[in-house]
Amino acid sequence: MPQHRGLNLMKINYLLLNLGRCSRHSLIRRLGFSTLVFASCITFAQDDSGAAAEAEISEIESVISALTTARGEFEQIIREQDGYVLDRQTGSFALERPRKLHWQISELDQLLIGDGEQLYLYDELFEQVIIREWSSDPSLNPAAILLEDIRLQDWARVETAGNNLKLIPTGDIAAILEIELSMSQGFPTMLTLLDTTGQTTEIRFSEVEQNVELEPELFRFDIPSGVEVIYEE
Repeated sequence: MPQHRGLNLMKINYLLLNLGRCSRHSLIRRLGFSTLVFASCITFAQDDSGAAAEAEISEIESVISALTTARGEFEQIIREQDGYVLDRQTGSFALERPRKLHWQISELDQLLIGDGEQLYLYDELFEQVIIREWSSDPSLNPAAILLEDIRLQDWARVETAGNNLKLIPTGDIAAILEIELSMSQGFPTMLTLLDTTGQTTEIRFSEVEQNVELEPELFRFDIPSGVEVIYEE
């Protein structure tokens, strides 16, 4: 069986999203985020700091909920614990609430599609499609933060600094230890993850257009004839 090149659905992504059991090599080739300078230069207020923090959280949730569609470009960087850059990739994205996603990595010929019910990862080089049910748990699928109406404090400890959020999942099972979002004009300028492997992944968004009309075909995936299909729970 050919090994897929680790676009990790724990991260979106992430996007940020575990589509497969990845080897060391494939982990290096996955979708990711990094705390980089962002984590060290922002002072976050604890979520128990009172009414002001509650108001900031509610405001950011309202801004995210107002999003209907978006499209743009991204750069993603994966780093080891010591800051060593494992990989740097670029691509384009489109999203539509609820639960629809189009994520194209230019360098890897990989495409991630969310059709509202399932996620499809297509690797053209390896002629392989991996299919997984959509998860509404942000600690497993951070894309759910943008694509569903989720009360952040229901699943994470929330720390704020203006339009910046740090989310620390409180559940017993979490693939992601921390998520950080830096918001501007209703959409993240940067999304950062720290995962259980100790790696950080950073996605920087650019050329973002919000609440625009998108073609429905962006969120449909027809499995090509002859490819290997893997279903994951």
